[in-house]
Amino acid sequence: MVLAPPASDHPDVLAQLDAARIRYARIAPSRQLELGSSTLLDDVVGHAVAAHVLALGHRRVGIVKGDPGHAATNARFQGYQRAFEEAGCPMRDAWIETGLFTFDGGYAAGRRLLERGDRPTAVLVQNDAMAVGVMLATRELGLSIPDDLSIAGFDDAKVSRIAWPRLTTVRQPVFEMAVAATDMLIADLESREGDRHTQHSNTLFIQDSTAPPRA
Repeated sequence: MVLAPPASDHPDVLAQLDAARIRYARIAPSRQLELGSSTLLDDVVGHAVAAHVLALGHRRVGIVKGDPGHAATNARFQGYQRAFEEAGCPMRDAWIETGLFTFDGGYAAGRRLLERGDRPTAVLVQNDAMAVGVMLATRELGLSIPDDLSIAGFDDAKVSRIAWPRLTTVRQPVFEMAVAATDMLIADLESREGDRHTQHSNTLFIQDSTAPPRA
């Protein structure tokens, strides 16, 4: 089996596969890396995009997290935390919302953030579907992107390419990681020597939805 997140980190799934002696490869696991073959990301996910927004000068930064039960949510948030620590910028719990990785969830989270009297000047959103929801909320409230609010997404999904302005986002090499995991699994089944872990890199696409905050 080739396991994608969140199954690639699910302890019950891994234990049952081991008990049944079913071989597996894992895509982007975040723990128990000694189990099976795995394709890994070579940096803390989410760090680069948060560092970009902070380098623009934003210090009032909101966050829209994904599904709390998904490993990607925590991994991306850890990357944000590291970037905030490096920039000496505290996170504000009041500016952290949950959007469950859906457009509707992102829209609702965006409304909650932007209707505050002390709204942020930038929002880090943990996937592109939610980011487009935040974009809609921004426009409904009469705000401009990126003049009034910078928005950065994650995943380089198709929706990020048709959003306007073009969405700053992060591409994870999902296809390449799936191919590598499958290759390692086939090598294991054929008892061939090879790497049990491969490293892959994220790519940050800086586009038109992020800019320095207004003076």
